[in-house]
Amino acid sequence: MATVASQPLSPQAFLEECVDFKRSHAPVGRFYPVFLGGKLSRQRLECWAKDMYHFIQPGIPALTAWLAHAPTTVERDSARLIARNLAGELGFLDEPDHRDLYLRFLAGLDITEEQAKAHLPLASTIGGASVLGAFCRSSFEEGLGSFGLGLELQVPGRPNGAAMILKALEHYDIPREALEFYRVHVEAEDEHGANAAAIAPFLRSPEQQALVRHAFQWTVIALAGMQLGFDAYAS
Repeated sequence: MATVASQPLSPQAFLEECVDFKRSHAPVGRFYPVFLGGKLSRQRLECWAKDMYHFIQPGIPALTAWLAHAPTTVERDSARLIARNLAGELGFLDEPDHRDLYLRFLAGLDITEEQAKAHLPLASTIGGASVLGAFCRSSFEEGLGSFGLGLELQVPGRPNGAAMILKALEHYDIPREALEFYRVHVEAEDEHGANAAAIAPFLRSPEQQALVRHAFQWTVIALAGMQLGFDAYAS
């Protein structure tokens, strides 16, 4: 685990540290330039979509586990933010269940859920999904570092990830209605990233900050590795 400092940083300084770490660990690989340019073969595109199924499907259980750790007797705003995120994922807000939306995306590629389940994902994809689940099931602070900051914190000046993927997918022969999963995430990523402002109650001690930092850094590195792992589908 990250070293416990003698004094905690201010919430703003801690958040700035996280942004700097995330910016310095942006993956550079061969897959995304090919993907964004619309030059992936259909087979490679389908492999990527099946891999992403194995990253997206564990997301709701991880989010549910994180919410279960929310200390609502201390403060309730953080639990409300996570619950709203979960409600959106499950289809209780303005859009359908996100799991169903991703299955619709797969159907637009003529991929069934059974085929996606049968696909053996890359080791890096397994690592990216596993790290979120492990930290979200461990403690609220670690779920905050992993899901809340490692996955959802937006880096100023960096393009919205869902928007980039949506733009890339428009190069391929996919029905417009099948792209709704990424369309709803364009706005959701900005909303969820703004939730990072609610971290202050869980950064009051050096021990809390060490837990959050450890989970955050491991998650950023794991997700960067997942992105680089997609280079297997770049040729």
